[in-house]
Formats: sequence, C-alpha cells, structure tokens
Amino acid sequence: MNNKNKEKKFRHTRIINAQKGLSLVELLVSITLGTFILAGVVTNFIGTKEADKTRAALSEMDANARAAINILRQTILHAGYPSINNVRLETAFYTPEDGVLTNKNCGAGISRDLYTPLWWQRTRDSGRTDVMTVVSLADNPCKPGVATCPGTANVNPAALVYYDCLGGGAKRDNPRVVSCSTDPDSGMEDPTEAKIFSTFWLRASNRTLYCKGSRGGAQPLVENMEYLQFLYGIKKADGTISYRRANDITASNEWGYVSSVQVAMLMRSSKDILKEPSDKIWYTLLDVRRRVATKDLRRLFRVYTTTINLENRNKGALL
Repeated sequence: MNNKNKEKKFRHTRIINAQKGLSLVELLVSITLGTFILAGVVTNFIGTKEADKTRAALSEMDANARAAINILRQTILHAGYPSINNVRLETAFYTPEDGVLTNKNCGAGISRDLYTPLWWQRTRDSGRTDVMTVVSLADNPCKPGVATCPGTANVNPAALVYYDCLGGGAKRDNPRVVSCSTDPDSGMEDPTEAKIFSTFWLRASNRTLYCKGSRGGAQPLVENMEYLQFLYGIKKADGTISYRRANDITASNEWGYVSSVQVAMLMRSSKDILKEPSDKIWYTLLDVRRRVATKDLRRLFRVYTTTINLENRNKGALL
C-alpha cells in the first residue's frame, strides 16, 4: 500500500472514531445523573408550592381573625355607652334577665320598630358559639333643633354612637335617627329606651360569624370560624379581674360590674392544606377545649385571642 492510500485510510478511520458519540455506559450514567437532578428540582418545586399554599392559608386566617376582632372591638367598646347626655344604662349587655322594649314613640311623632333581641340572641354561653348582645344608647347626630343633617354643617361633632354593628341608623338624613335618640328636646321621652342592640353569634352550618343589628338586619361578617367564646371580667376588691362565663354572671346578677371582655376564636383554613390528617384534634380557647371534626383534620387551625376594656362600664371593685 502506497503512502497515499495509507493516508487516505487513516483519515477515514479518524472520521469514523470521531462519529462514535457516547458509549452505552456513558449514556446510562448521564441518564442516572439527570434523573437525580430532575428529582431534586421537582421535589424542591413541590415543597415550595406546598409552603406557598400554607403561607397563603395562614395569611387568609390572619386576615379573617383581624377583621373579626376589629368589628367586635369597635362594637364592644360601645357597650354600656350612656350617650352624650349621660343617661344611666343599667347593663352593657342584653341578658336573659332584661325586659323588652315597650315604648315605640320617639320624638316629633315618629314611631319605631319595637325590636328586642329574641331568646337565643341573649348574651349566654353555648357549645360551638357563645352569643353576645351589646347595648348602647343612641346619640343625636345632629345639632339641636335640626331634624336631619345629611351634610356636615349641622352635624353634632360630639355624637359618637347612633348606629349598630352593621351601620344601621347611621344615615343622618333619616328623621328617625334624631327622634329615636336620647336628645332631651327632639329625642325619646324616656331616653333609657333609646337603645341600640348588636348581636354576635357563629352560625354552625357555615362556620360564619354574623351580626344582627336592631336597626340594620343580620349580615355575615367573617367566614371559616370554627368556635367562638367570650369571658366577662369582674374587678375584685384586690384589683384583680376574674373572668367568668355569661351564664355564671347572670346567675349571680353581676352584669353591672363587668369591666372587660375576653374573646377567643378558633379559625380554620378555607380548604384542605395538609397532605395527611393532623394528629391534633383538640384546641384550647379561653377556659374550654374544643374538638374539630375528623373530616376537617387536613385543614389548618389557629386560636386568636384578645381582651377588650369596657371604657363606659369600668366601676370600682366589688366589696
């Protein structure tokens, strides 16, 4: 074979060797490494997605709890409000011992609906939900001698409360708001009957917090609330506060000495979040433990509490 043919054969062999590519072993190693890398990426993605779902659920629960606490706080702070005319109100909460409204005559010949909370709306303890009805007296939102004040010129800046938990009665262009207030000139003849009721309860069928106002009907407020509890604080002679249940205070006739309220809510996520059912089925609110349903153990649950001071009802210690 001459040199020319040898050189040609060498070039041909080199080209063939260059075109061989990966061996079977190299290919298997590459696939195995790629599989491990892909598995890590997928695992990390799934973990991140699950963490995002948990954060979103907790954020939603926090938002619902804040909304409920804000609404409760705003209304409970009005409990026992005597109006700007400082009319004595016997109780800050409507209880089983309280009577019904009998005077429908407001000022200026205007009548009102004789709304009185029903038996189940009275402040009491219950299983899934405690019920609270806050009572306050209505201010006249307008300056003296003015029947309505839709604008700002005739608004009484000292007026604080003339509406219920749903804003019922807050329209200053309604003569009834003025005539059914404690105003000594244009309001009710008996100012102690210028009452505003706001009832809070948790509807078990849809786990939703509701409020029913004496001037604005009933409306849902916050969803995904599993349990609701209230305790009522009575200041003792030594300055400490003893928190007790509504039924106990009714039995001892001590509603006039309640100075604060503790609120506890067990909130839940709106849908299943956990891959496996949780082992935790009992949750402690204030002084009670409540169990969640087996079908809901893949949801997230969290307890929220707050204490609200009754600025209108703080009295001295019991002697």
